[in-house]
Amino acid sequence: MSKVACTQCSAMILPRTAAETGGICMACKQGIRASMEASREFYRKLKEYDPHRELWIWLVREVQANPGLANLSEAHRHYFAVGVLEGEVYNGGFHQYFWNSSGTYYADAIAGLKALEAETSLLILQAAARLLFGATLPPVDRHARWTAMKRRERLQGWLGQSGKASAKLDKLDKSFWEDPDRLGEKLTAFAQQSGILKPFEKEV
Repeated sequence: MSKVACTQCSAMILPRTAAETGGICMACKQGIRASMEASREFYRKLKEYDPHRELWIWLVREVQANPGLANLSEAHRHYFAVGVLEGEVYNGGFHQYFWNSSGTYYADAIAGLKALEAETSLLILQAAARLLFGATLPPVDRHARWTAMKRRERLQGWLGQSGKASAKLDKLDKSFWEDPDRLGEKLTAFAQQSGILKPFEKEV
């Protein structure tokens, strides 16, 4: 049986379907054609070579193979630590950032934000650290960090892991999520200007 073109997207459909829907395919009738096309475009772009993605994959593998950032250059440490900070805080806030292994890289994140001249994000991160650890710096050791956070939560009367963090910490999360320094753009520019992206760029 020969098919006819959907009057909206030109997809080929059965004449019976066209008769039932007024000439459009079921995807257009149900309003999902646009989301289907957006999904295809998203996965198509994932298949394209992206030097920034390749740099990040390389960094993650380096850190996994050599725990800690000592084997990385200063520029690599700055880029990685700020990238981890951004990802963790967007995913679960500052409590998650310091609770997870990501909190190990706090000092490098501070240095990275300074290198990126992300002054507002730097102040927000430092305020979150003071809220969670008081006057002392967040411990590098993860278990020591957990102990310090639990002690601070008891003193502050927070609910900690079993509930919501303090209203002040919640406010700092939201301030960071507003992205006052446009960290993504600064990281992209930093990767290019520092030269750490160059090994992953393909010749055109």
